[in-house]
Amino acid sequence: MNSEMLQSEQFSKAGDAFSELCAIIERLRDPGGCPWDSEQTHASLRPNLLEETYETLEAIDIEDSKSLEEELGDILMQIVFHADIGRRIGNFDAASICQAVRSKLIKRHPHVFGDEVVIEESDQVVDLWEKLKRDESGGNRSIVASLPIAMPALAYSSSLQKRVMRAGLPWPEKQSMPLVFSRIEGETIDETENRAGRYLMAVARQVHAAGIDPETALRKAAIQLRDHVLRAEAEAGNESLADLDVLPRTQIWDRT
Repeated sequence: MNSEMLQSEQFSKAGDAFSELCAIIERLRDPGGCPWDSEQTHASLRPNLLEETYETLEAIDIEDSKSLEEELGDILMQIVFHADIGRRIGNFDAASICQAVRSKLIKRHPHVFGDEVVIEESDQVVDLWEKLKRDESGGNRSIVASLPIAMPALAYSSSLQKRVMRAGLPWPEKQSMPLVFSRIEGETIDETENRAGRYLMAVARQVHAAGIDPETALRKAAIQLRDHVLRAEAEAGNESLADLDVLPRTQIWDRT
């Protein structure tokens, strides 16, 4: 059996299994099904989705493939559950969700599904993805637009700073506080991660010893950075900060 036939068989099995899962959720929520399932809303399922997400992350951290399979199934169940709720109130359904993400993936990977762009580096893929998102929004999409503030402070801060630096903004180079953590030559990734974890724990411990909640402090600092980005983008007007030359971009950042 050639690779194309194997691929077709794999997709067929996945499609059948997904359809069966959708049918099970529909039956559970139909009259005569499960009272608890039928009462749920998008809002009431929020804690469940959050819990399943963290359990999935834990399975990844401990490298337990069996647990990861189970937890990914639980997340998929949450998606199908929300799809059924959306279908019943006429907003969306499982098919429209799949079609939407399918279209997005094709549109934002012209280097794979088109013939006009050639990309060989992953950093170029990220830059192209952000550019396409800006183009879809008329060219004025904020680089921080899709970051939910409900993220944990460290995750929010990390994602925010990645976007700021990717746009070429002078952060954190112009910060007065020295960065004392760096990679050590010859150190493995695991060794660096372990050392970085101890470093972050020590910082959190020092902040806590000063009577400050580290989570609250980091969230406030991250929001200040976000607001700085928004002011700079407003100053730039219709121009994308990432597309400006270094000098005008830095001048705008300094003024705001």
